[in-house]
Amino acid sequence: MNARRPLPATPTALLTHFTRSARTSSAIDNLVAILSSGAIRGGRRMVRGGRPTVCFFDIALPGLSAILKPENRRRYEPFGVAVDRRYAFKMGARPVIYMPWREARAAIAPAELWRVVSLEIERNPPVDWTYEREWRLPGDLPLQPGLCVALVETWRDVDEIYDRFDGHPPCAGVIPLRELFGTGK
Repeated sequence: MNARRPLPATPTALLTHFTRSARTSSAIDNLVAILSSGAIRGGRRMVRGGRPTVCFFDIALPGLSAILKPENRRRYEPFGVAVDRRYAFKMGARPVIYMPWREARAAIAPAELWRVVSLEIERNPPVDWTYEREWRLPGDLPLQPGLCVALVETWRDVDEIYDRFDGHPPCAGVIPLRELFGTGK
């Protein structure tokens, strides 16, 4: 008798990168800047080793609702880009390595520390970002319009993106996340 086993969790087809507001620009302004430049620029914030890096989530779009909650707005806003995972991998994106920082410094070459995210379960409170299923890419990621979509919060934001690009944003489409999550109009 052949018992049916549950399917293993499968990776998503897309990696998502989110932006947020800064001192002089809103999150949607930053998304427009990314689309206009044709690249996601790497940053050094929260990256060990000082190497500019682009950070992504490997979470299916509907699952992002748990991360993009209003109480997380300081860290994540619902404005970003989803890119084809295979393309990002081809360009050098890799899953991060979750491990204690002490172990990472001893085991990982200094040039590869950009891949490490600290996992400190024994601390109080624990440091555990594994729920993000993070991927990183050293440097910048050039965007291929057919291999990426813009992510925004509402239908009004969809209209704004199309208006800012005279009806032709440089991506395969624009997805309103609130609609996808079933929480909005």
